[in-house]
Amino acid sequence: MWKKIRSLIALVRPLQAYKAGIVWLPALFHGHASLRTQAGTLALVSLAWWLASGILYILNDLHDAPKDRLRPDRCHRPLASGAVTPGAALLLALGLLAALAGLLQLLPLRVALLIGLYGVFNLAYSLGLKETVGARQAIIAIGFWFRLQSGAFPVVPIPITPWASLFTLGLAYYLNCLKGLASFAGDRHRGYRFAQGMGAGLAGSLALASLVAICLKRGLDGTMTFPELPPLLCLVGMHRVAFASFSERHGQEQARSFLFDPVTVLAMVCFIAFFIYA
Repeated sequence: MWKKIRSLIALVRPLQAYKAGIVWLPALFHGHASLRTQAGTLALVSLAWWLASGILYILNDLHDAPKDRLRPDRCHRPLASGAVTPGAALLLALGLLAALAGLLQLLPLRVALLIGLYGVFNLAYSLGLKETVGARQAIIAIGFWFRLQSGAFPVVPIPITPWASLFTLGLAYYLNCLKGLASFAGDRHRGYRFAQGMGAGLAGSLALASLVAICLKRGLDGTMTFPELPPLLCLVGMHRVAFASFSERHGQEQARSFLFDPVTVLAMVCFIAFFIYA
């Protein structure tokens, strides 16, 4: 019974819950006690995004199960391995959908619209766009941008700057390019890896430049004492994730590469703490 429950939980990718944290970035970047004053609304919005992501993960796995059974890095997934039946997966998706519909009644209409757009983009992703170099990373990055928008005005009274959008898009594209590098190795993938590496370099540079602009603005308005430290901490985390992507641990899930590296986790904790308290 416990094994069945664990398999059902695995369907909604609990390790990917960190993606819902993008909702909190506008408040984190804005400062002025926004994290504390808007915490209740942002927590509900984050939960809505987690439910929506879980539904789409299930639908994507249902679509990909036949192909996943043939891949050594994915054959262990609950549907591909047979640990969960398609009927049970659909029942779980319907339960999550009901919970999401109820939660959206408590939130502004804008959140539902953004989640709906996210669903449309991800269905296109599942039905074929994820096989296209560049489009795959772009769709995932846009999904992060939708989350960012749902944590800003008019959902909560926090303005969002172009720099926050560029940071989110750049970092999301960067991480997913590195995931592609970790998934493909060997001479026959050399061209693909080169394109992924170039994309990662450009997107990572955009993310860092945008973060510098955010920190400089807060340094100038007096809400951040040492604005140079967050970009340095972000650079440490990005370096560690990039190092893991080029290592021999191919096929590593993006969340595992990011969350299970102690140096990266420490850098990100310090990064967030500095934005809150500096």
